[in-house]
Amino acid sequence: MGNEAELFITGSPYVFGGVSGRRDRTPFSILGVPLDMTSSFRSGYRAAPLSIRVAAQNLEYFSMRFNVDVEDFLYVDEGDVLLPHEGVARALEVVRTVAAYLLASGRVPIFLGGEHTLTVGTLRAAVDSLGRSTCALVFDAHADLRAEYSGTRYSHACVVSRLLDFMDKESVYLVGIRAVSREEYEKLKSSGVRYATARSVKRVGVRHLAASLQEFVGSCGKVYLSVDMDVFDPAYAPGVATPEPDGLSPSDFLDLLYELASGKLVALDLVEVTPPYDPSMITSMLAAKIALEFMAGLYPHVAPGRARS
Repeated sequence: MGNEAELFITGSPYVFGGVSGRRDRTPFSILGVPLDMTSSFRSGYRAAPLSIRVAAQNLEYFSMRFNVDVEDFLYVDEGDVLLPHEGVARALEVVRTVAAYLLASGRVPIFLGGEHTLTVGTLRAAVDSLGRSTCALVFDAHADLRAEYSGTRYSHACVVSRLLDFMDKESVYLVGIRAVSREEYEKLKSSGVRYATARSVKRVGVRHLAASLQEFVGSCGKVYLSVDMDVFDPAYAPGVATPEPDGLSPSDFLDLLYELASGKLVALDLVEVTPPYDPSMITSMLAAKIALEFMAGLYPHVAPGRARS
């Protein structure tokens, strides 16, 4: 990999799906980010990258939605970020360094978390590397708008607040929100950040929401996609750190992804999978499925030799 980023990466004992491709044949890089420092309910995020990799082995790589076979091009599994024990702020700096290298190298990274706090590092790298016109499309049950939580500004409950430290409010869109404190609710209404609640998704339907999201994406230079797995109803994703009833279905999300797939999408993170509470592995399976569908949808736009649209 080269440069100092190489110092912060270690090989995983198991690569995604049991196979890793050639760098010259694929634009996609998979990177585990086992950040597990600010859990407030159920911990165990650090085991998620390995669990998602193992779950991928059970899945078919041909996408019926996109009519694309991921086996034709695959991905490079880069391994896991080596996180320091000097606190979450220092860990995020390391995550940012590695993410910046991948993005600057023209890779399309898929980050396997790990707690949602990691997005502060990876998205900061995206903004630094790709410009201020980079936007964040965040799927989450929670608004994550607390100024601080449990004595720290860098918490899984403060992610969106930290994104707004370096991004314009017009550059952030939240989808699936259904769990907020009163203070967060007031901040959400007054902040100018666009959002769609889980209830509104069900009421207006995927097609209507897709039109709104396409308008948002059209206004952005590039788009970073962040998926907190608790955006899904616990019936579909029980193995998360802070489950919240009344969430989205996988079909709703994947149908939205189908409508949004374009060369503007530059990175994906999948966060908050908590394997100790996912004995059936269905949450890890869903995360792996999203990663595969993301690659299937983007490949026609970002294939080697083809300029991003």
